Amino acid sequence: MNQEVTEIRKPQYWWMPLLFGVAFILIGFWILRSPEESFEKITKFIGIIILISGTIQLFFTIKNRRGTPGWGFQLAGDLFDLAVGTALLVNPSLLLKLITLFVGIWLIVNSISIFMKAAEARKDEKRFWMWEFALAVFLMLLAVAFLWHPMLLVISIAVWTGLAFIILGLFRIVLTLRLRSLRNKE
Repeated sequence: MNQEVTEIRKPQYWWMPLLFGVAFILIGFWILRSPEESFEKITKFIGIIILISGTIQLFFTIKNRRGTPGWGFQLAGDLFDLAVGTALLVNPSLLLKLITLFVGIWLIVNSISIFMKAAEARKDEKRFWMWEFALAVFLMLLAVAFLWHPMLLVISIAVWTGLAFIILGLFRIVLTLRLRSLRNKE
């Protein structure tokens, strides 16, 4: 039988997760401090990434157009990336409007579906139909609130994003402590 010998090595660069953890926590608090401003900057950052990606892809598409079947579709996709990236840089509120529209319509469609299920449950004399009806009303009000005042959606997205960054940062710090204890064991 062949036995594998595994070598236990001390972790190198154990302090790197600590740096990322602190950075994530600071970013999280920055997002929570000013949700509107951070949403706009995050949108611009996404626009820059899409623009750079589209530019690089466009270069490769044009460079490799010979021998690439259907390269026109790739070209169209690259030009679309450039248009979206530029639009997000020039008008970051565009993303807010699109997200608000999609979320609002999605909530309205779901609330109508729940209304229909509540009506069906009431017809079948089920007792829980009132809860379904109440949830449908709540979803409809939420959809109207988001469509009427999109900044509510921005604030909720920013709050959850900020909290996610803080939690991720705390995880990185705990990971650093664990790696440090492994390093100090031997």
